[in-house]
Amino acid sequence: MSDNYEQAILDVASHVFETSAFLSVYPLDEGGELPPPDFCATMTFRGAADGRVSMRIAGEVLDTIVDNVLEMDSDPEEQMKRRNDVLKEMLNMLCGNLLTAHFGSNPVFNLSPPEVIESAEMPAPTSAEVHHVLLNIEHTLAEVMFEVQNQKNS
Repeated sequence: MSDNYEQAILDVASHVFETSAFLSVYPLDEGGELPPPDFCATMTFRGAADGRVSMRIAGEVLDTIVDNVLEMDSDPEEQMKRRNDVLKEMLNMLCGNLLTAHFGSNPVFNLSPPEVIESAEMPAPTSAEVHHVLLNIEHTLAEVMFEVQNQKNS
């Protein structure tokens, strides 16, 4: 991953959302008022380094992804399950792509299953190397936090 972590995370998020969900991702404009994220998920990784990737995103974006790749459901419980499923899958793809961008394709990582956080608040950072980026996904606010700790020299 380049020295400009914000741009690298934006590039990875753009690639994941554009190719997997057919959605546009933009850098956040200063002063722009966007609907806030109300869903959050996190997952950890272990391998050449340990760490965590977390993402907050708006429910309306999740509904758009469900509509683009699955289909909407009139049952509210089923729709919530689909929202959570696409949130976890998007985070999983984001994590994998961030790890490849940061460490290259050689290291092997063990990934935890993505977990939806009920509070919709970003978890507190647990490492000194934290990269936190605000994004505009389809005119809503989104956040990505990429934490790296215990990096092993190989």
